[in-house]
Amino acid sequence: MDPHVFRQVIGNFASGVTVITAREHDTNYGLTASAVTSLTLEPPMLLVCINKNTGTQAVISRIRTFGVNILNQDQAHLAYQFAKPQSDKFQGVDLSYGSLGVPLLTGALARIECRVAADVEAGTHRVFLAEVDRAEANQGTPLTYFRGTFGRFEMVQDEAVYQQIREHVLSRNLAIAEALEPTKLASQFNAAISSVYYALTRLTTEGLASRDLVKGYVITPIDVKTSDDTFEARCAIELGAADLAVGRLSKDELAEFRKRMEATLPLVAGNRVVDFERYVEANTAFHEYLVSLAKSSALLDVYRQLSIEGIMWRIIWRTIPVFDQANEELTADHRRIMEAYEKGDKELAKREIVNHNERSKLTCRKAIEVAGGLV
Repeated sequence: MDPHVFRQVIGNFASGVTVITAREHDTNYGLTASAVTSLTLEPPMLLVCINKNTGTQAVISRIRTFGVNILNQDQAHLAYQFAKPQSDKFQGVDLSYGSLGVPLLTGALARIECRVAADVEAGTHRVFLAEVDRAEANQGTPLTYFRGTFGRFEMVQDEAVYQQIREHVLSRNLAIAEALEPTKLASQFNAAISSVYYALTRLTTEGLASRDLVKGYVITPIDVKTSDDTFEARCAIELGAADLAVGRLSKDELAEFRKRMEATLPLVAGNRVVDFERYVEANTAFHEYLVSLAKSSALLDVYRQLSIEGIMWRIIWRTIPVFDQANEELTADHRRIMEAYEKGDKELAKREIVNHNERSKLTCRKAIEVAGGLV
């Protein structure tokens, strides 16, 4: 097999991009690598291939620990920087040190600390089989390596189609449990069938659609139990967020929280929702920021998966007369929660969160019952 031909062929396999890091005698080492893959889940292990003619490989072979920094789409400059044969690759790079003492790049999509379990030479490279000691991930999109160049996944079209189909599902134009035919949707929105399936899969994850053995994808009906369970889950998340955040916030964070609270106040007046769209948007921004103050990406991800915004839209669009009589206490609750945060009173904040949750559940429950039990 001609090596040049093989390189051209294998270049069609797209991969993520990482920076492998290590530290020995107070000196940091690192290089760009794409030959990285998960090996096993039990125990968690990675397989990493590194050229034998590099200082990083030699250090890892001696100290038996290293870091894997998975780069996000905005870190191509780091991929180029660590790919060059230079003496100080870490110049100007923000980093911290992990529990194993290895350098970890700030802003990476994911950071993994490893211990070498075994290694073997293979041609020009050494293959490390490593057990994962610690791992963390952030929100973002990965940098990719394809045909010899760094790039990014083209997700803009998928996201646009998802938003269109989501609005379609939440509208009043579709019946409960109506089938969502992928080919019909692709034609309707002039979209690639792959983008439609991406949207439907994401909507299924959010609970706005589901799979029926006969009909395929269908709109998921929302009943009182589904609504109650969703708000109870939100309440549990927000109570956990309050435990982590109250009494630990900066003045700027509290000011931003107050700004989001105040944006909700004028949207319910005279026990009426003044502007449905702005109300849902402002309410979502308030609650999402409350959770984000815990500074836990995992907690925020779980909260977003509840799709409270989508459930509210379904209920509002299908039961406008009920929501037209919304209690002003819903937004007054926001003020009380905010003031408890400003006082640094954790127990008061948690009580107000629970009270607000009960009021929200009651409002949505009433709307669903008036609509016949399903929306």
